[in-house]
Amino acid sequence: MITSDFSAYAVKIDIHLHERVLSAMLHSRIESLLSAIAKECMAAGATLIGHIKCLATTADHGFLAASVVDERVAPRSRGGLEDGIEEIAIVLNALLYGLSRDKVEEIVKSTAQQELDIPGAHIHLTDLDGDNHHGGHHHEHHAHDH
Repeated sequence: MITSDFSAYAVKIDIHLHERVLSAMLHSRIESLLSAIAKECMAAGATLIGHIKCLATTADHGFLAASVVDERVAPRSRGGLEDGIEEIAIVLNALLYGLSRDKVEEIVKSTAQQELDIPGAHIHLTDLDGDNHHGGHHHEHHAHDH
């Protein structure tokens, strides 16, 4: 049963890489993203993680599905990414209890910008459930060489 403290947030993260990166690095970044979102949500007062999951797809370099249901456990993943990725699309869903949807959105967006801050990358976030909240929102973030 969904109760009044249930929150759901969905976002699409498009990443355009100026240089091809190793698939192992992207795999690691995606799993780190899910773990960081789980930890940040629990630290902010979430009472239960229902599911934080994502599907990362490429045109011709494979896919990665990853999920986490406990901030103390590493994400589970399946699929695989091949080296040479120039573009990747990540659809991420966060379903949990104890935080407002706005707080979940804030955590997901800030964490995505931190964890996916790949030098030379262009990141574009699009709310997928925007029709139900704030009429849709687009945000762009440009990662820069450090």
